[in-house]
Amino acid sequence: MTPKELSRIREIYEQALSMSGPARKDYLDRECPDEEEIRKEVEKLLAALENVPTWLDRPAAGAAKPFAAPLRPKLEGRDFDGYTLIREIGRGGMGTVYLAERSDQTFHRQVAIKLVLPPANSAFVIARFQQEREILASLDHPNIAKLLDAGVTEEGWPYFVMEYVDGQPIHRWCDEHKLNISQRIELFRGVIDAVRFAHQRLVVHRDLKPGNIFVTHDGTVKLLDFGIAKVLSPVVAGKAVDTVTLEALMTPEYASPEQVNGAPVTTLSDVYSLGVVLYELLTGHRPYRLRSAAMHEMARVIAEVEPARPSEMVTTSEPGSGRDPIQLTPDLVSAVREGDPNRLRKRLAGDLDSIVLMALRKEPGQRYGSVESLADDLRRHLEQRPVNAREASPWERFNRFRRRNPSGFAAGAVVAILVSAGMAAVTLQARHDLRAAALDPGIVPFLTPFWLFSSGIALAILCATVFFTRAGKAIRLGAGAGGLLWGLGTMGRWRLENNLGWWRSQVAANADPVMLFSPWNGLMLSLVGAALLLILSAIGRRFGWKGQALLLVALAIGQPMRERLWFGEFIPALTYQPGAIPILGSVGMLLAAGAIALMVMRLIAGPASPNPAPK
Repeated sequence: MTPKELSRIREIYEQALSMSGPARKDYLDRECPDEEEIRKEVEKLLAALENVPTWLDRPAAGAAKPFAAPLRPKLEGRDFDGYTLIREIGRGGMGTVYLAERSDQTFHRQVAIKLVLPPANSAFVIARFQQEREILASLDHPNIAKLLDAGVTEEGWPYFVMEYVDGQPIHRWCDEHKLNISQRIELFRGVIDAVRFAHQRLVVHRDLKPGNIFVTHDGTVKLLDFGIAKVLSPVVAGKAVDTVTLEALMTPEYASPEQVNGAPVTTLSDVYSLGVVLYELLTGHRPYRLRSAAMHEMARVIAEVEPARPSEMVTTSEPGSGRDPIQLTPDLVSAVREGDPNRLRKRLAGDLDSIVLMALRKEPGQRYGSVESLADDLRRHLEQRPVNAREASPWERFNRFRRRNPSGFAAGAVVAILVSAGMAAVTLQARHDLRAAALDPGIVPFLTPFWLFSSGIALAILCATVFFTRAGKAIRLGAGAGGLLWGLGTMGRWRLENNLGWWRSQVAANADPVMLFSPWNGLMLSLVGAALLLILSAIGRRFGWKGQALLLVALAIGQPMRERLWFGEFIPALTYQPGAIPILGSVGMLLAAGAIALMVMRLIAGPASPNPAPK
């Protein structure tokens, strides 16, 4: 049976213990309507409990003697291939680790020796131990503890010698050195690089946690303990290895949903575990409070409960436990990070919330597609660039660009001021010429500079929109085609309105005094239309079609009003027919032009949708 089925059996069995007779039968009928195998196993357990002999309930005569635990051999002081064991520094299901040093005293060097001792030296454990040795032999990376030697003792106990990492778990090291959030992310990128290297060799660690990620005194990250790693290839370091799956051997607090449910494990499981470690580094808390939960409850929480945002978690307090009696408070957490709870919350809100939660998504396909994608988003965050985990607003992109390029922003601001001054000058000149032409038909207004400046500004707006909306090639192409239709549609609307008598020229000798039907105006309208469609596409990704429709309606209503103020009052060139019908007609034609342009863009670029998980 799978671990998930075993957890299900245990859960039903524990609930049924408090029942008897018809109540127990009704409970089993409700819980196992289509799970005959699970029900049979529960009934076997219940029957076995009822058949326990009554003499077991009576006290034994005399004092009970405790069972003697199997004694492990005392190895301190023993030589292993030129190294003398000093003391035990670690023990787990896959072996015992000793600190050792060179026996010949030629030079001082300390190493870690891991070996399998009785009674844990079963054939299964030894096979896993040998696989770990082959995995380490294939992983030569500065952030992974190196394998130095290997062998077998006279007693037949396998061992290997590896680099001794004199340091601390990464979360304790960061807290003791009071690293701020940016410094913690920089250090964590070294962890990701080590995991990336392992993944490139088709090795999944499956037990990523602070206890297996040490930081040396000089700040170097070292990834340890590949004892339950999974090999995606049957050959590592030139030798065939057993690819048996060990979902039951894991640290539940850092395990992925597929691990606790017994589903196939891939490199995306390590992405999830890295997300848990990053969550703890940034907030001081783990995503879930599992310290006193039963195994089946842990599995349910990990697989079903969504973690709180890191920026929200740092505002909460968490009581201590037996292993860690210190109560976590916002002041205590922030003191070793950003110094102030509010500053820490603001630092985590936004990018880091989204990055961590994307790594912690329940479905593997919704997480980052690789550890490289996670590292890339963290790099982009540190560089003040938009991240892939969320859709940043144009205003946020603008602020990031300003902080990232202060000198370029200052130069751009100067250029914008000069262009604005030039636009104001040509606009005032156009206003003067049109007023003079209205009084003297012999005067021909010269508006080409006005439309040249307008087209240049429209092009700058389009370029800025492309940059701040992160539009892809297909979207840019669709926006260009849709913008052209918008420009043609707007000029067609003006032609139709003129034919209907909704507006007329105030210059008697010139039916088109402001050059509405000139190529320069058509170019300007097309550029503005392309920028508008890019903005609509970005709004569609964030707010859906309702947001697009709302903006399009607002623009359609505002445009006729703007034209009447601009060409009727500020630049007195046109006279508009009063009444609601001309305005409503203009609004309807603008809505039609905008809808057609938007449909053309979507046909070329595809529908607006949220950004997919980075690959």
